[in-house]
Amino acid sequence: MKKAWLTALLALTVAGVGGTAALGEGALRVYLGNESISSDMPASKADSVEALVNKLGGFVDYDQRTGKLQVVKPNVNIIVIEGIQQTRNKNIVFTNPVKGYSDKNVPRTFNVFVEVDEAPVAKDLRMQLVLIGPDGKEVSKGKEWKYSTQNANSFYFSEPFVSTKLEAYGNYKVQVQMKSEKFKSYVVVGENTFTVGR
Repeated sequence: MKKAWLTALLALTVAGVGGTAALGEGALRVYLGNESISSDMPASKADSVEALVNKLGGFVDYDQRTGKLQVVKPNVNIIVIEGIQQTRNKNIVFTNPVKGYSDKNVPRTFNVFVEVDEAPVAKDLRMQLVLIGPDGKEVSKGKEWKYSTQNANSFYFSEPFVSTKLEAYGNYKVQVQMKSEKFKSYVVVGENTFTVGR
């Protein structure tokens, strides 16, 4: 995953967003973790880099004074399954992954299990699950989950979608969206898909 990020950001610099800093303009230094990715972009391109990083499921922490732009990319895994149970000894048991349904307009109940590693460090990290239909519109939204990741930035949760009516044939997306006090807008940090139809 880290190599994909490096490739995308380097492609960004080659595609023309990058370039050497203009006379009198500071240079933007881009980091992923502790690794420097680029240091020859003009500081005026910080907004463009942030927009790209958001589309790739990450966040940008930009210090304008130093020109350091830190990319924060949570590692998110999503499983769409029929059911989840927890045994007495705290083991989690998954039941039947959902690949799709043959018929539309039938109320469906399924569960979504989300595992997050390397979440942004935040006092108030918020997450929500959103089901997007084949037309790109929101079908259903789960509750807003709140976490403090100041001591641990790895966690998991599950949420059911109960009697959800899937009204169209095509691919549905279950998206995990995240924001915090530092990153004010929700960003899609992961998704999984299933199909309705044959």
